[in-house]
Amino acid sequence: MMSQRIWILALFSLLVIPFLFSSDANAISVTWGSIFQNINVGGFVPGGGPWGNNTITVVDGNYTSLASITVQVNSTTDPSGITLTLYNSLGAFDTFQNHDLIYTNGSNTFTASSTQTVSILDTAFPNNPLVPDTIVSGPISTDGIQVFSSSDPTTGIFLNMTETGPNTSIYSNTLKFSTGSSVNGSTISVHGGDIVSIINLDGSLPDLNIANELVTPNPDLATGALPAKFGDTVTVTYKGVRADALINAGYGGGGGGGGLIRPSLVLDILAAIGGSPYVVSPPSFGGSYYHYSDGFTLDQNNTKKTFDISGYNNEIPRQVLVSGKGVGMTFKTFESYDPKAIVHMGLYLIPRGQDMITPNSIASIVWDKNSPLEVNDPNHILSNATANSVSDGKFQYTTFDFAPTKSYEKMSFLARAWNDHMYSTDVRLHDAVDTPEPPKTLPAGTVRYDNFGDLQTALEKDGFYNPNILNHIRNTESVFGSTGYGCVYWLYDTVNHTVTLVIEDKDNHNLTSITRDLEPFAVEKKGDYKFMHFTVKQLNSWDEQEIKDAMQQEASKAMSSALEKGIMPHSNW
Repeated sequence: MMSQRIWILALFSLLVIPFLFSSDANAISVTWGSIFQNINVGGFVPGGGPWGNNTITVVDGNYTSLASITVQVNSTTDPSGITLTLYNSLGAFDTFQNHDLIYTNGSNTFTASSTQTVSILDTAFPNNPLVPDTIVSGPISTDGIQVFSSSDPTTGIFLNMTETGPNTSIYSNTLKFSTGSSVNGSTISVHGGDIVSIINLDGSLPDLNIANELVTPNPDLATGALPAKFGDTVTVTYKGVRADALINAGYGGGGGGGGLIRPSLVLDILAAIGGSPYVVSPPSFGGSYYHYSDGFTLDQNNTKKTFDISGYNNEIPRQVLVSGKGVGMTFKTFESYDPKAIVHMGLYLIPRGQDMITPNSIASIVWDKNSPLEVNDPNHILSNATANSVSDGKFQYTTFDFAPTKSYEKMSFLARAWNDHMYSTDVRLHDAVDTPEPPKTLPAGTVRYDNFGDLQTALEKDGFYNPNILNHIRNTESVFGSTGYGCVYWLYDTVNHTVTLVIEDKDNHNLTSITRDLEPFAVEKKGDYKFMHFTVKQLNSWDEQEIKDAMQQEASKAMSSALEKGIMPHSNW
């Protein structure tokens, strides 16, 4: 009986021991927490709290005690990747996990005392084209920036964003890291190994544009930062066994509404070279960070006309669709990192007054770098439709040619461009029958003055004081500086004795006008001073009460000035 038990035990040992110590790769498994990844995972969400840790799990049956292993993690953007440490826990000696992994734009590692410039590109934010605007961030704001860190994960701070110049659509502010307390509006509390999330509040939760960063030095080897972009495949490898995941959620561009420009000193680069080869941002039609005013060329009857389409909605005072007359529509686009980055552009014809969405289009032409031309024309309103795209080494030009078979007095066009990183921008064009405005006819007796000095001479000659509207605005530069965004002039009504200040934009649209009555020079009762003319009203020396009141006012002003400057002590008052 004893020998039988020994034989059974020996047989059991032979069966079990190979499974405990096998080095066969079949005993190893490598998995992602999800094979479909959100590019924002690992950071924080608006309002505070974690987005959710990004974990990798390795099962290796070769281990029977507490230990750690290392894995290699890389992405399409960063093929070299990073090394990440995974730990097991008591009772799960064969199972290993990391703590967190974030995806970053570039290295995005900063020290605990660093300062960086945070910028957003937001062409949809309503702004005044004449002056730099400010986006105010706060708890109820749907625009602006919110920042969280592992040291301040629930409250965080808000950053107001100021436009870098009139109508640039780039808004920026300085973000400071500190091991002390957070200061709303400027400083976020951090420590080495912290994850920091810089959140652009302009978006829904799945599509928020978030920049995650890692604070160095990082004492936690199980937390890492991997450079990656929307659309990347990320891979983890352990002992020759690998697992892949796809980053297919989060901010991938679109709509032209905005997006974080890579933190750090990006604005300095942009200012120097008109764009950065290290920044992937949505395509530009002339707006945002690199402005130009010839983003669209319309070719009709062999006559070309360029238009500024740097805004989101753009008026084209031309009838584009005229039956039988060929049309060429060329869109000039800019990408800082590659002058041939646009790989897809669609032109959608949408009747005026309808929502500018592609399902409302009555015809479309789609050019794709890697596919045949796609023409969708169920109403047969386009003929001989073609499209092509070329680059001059700095800009890319995509042209749509066609001949309308029907005439439309008004039509809207939606152009949508995609680059090779799946970022897109929309631009809208609204055409109309070209009916030039009749020249403005001034009323009888009204004279226009574009020069302030000429107006002042005319008023003095006719015996009128300068009205108060002439005190501060004396030329176009007083309002628009040297931008060329508009003009200032004056209308002198010699019949009704008024002067009107007129301020117009560069398209001669009236922005404001102010009219004031003119006051004639006072006639002196005594004395012969006809050789003197004053541009302000003088005291009447024959009115004793007026003189007395004026003297009292001057005495009061002198006493106040003496008290203010300490010439006379208050006790003497």
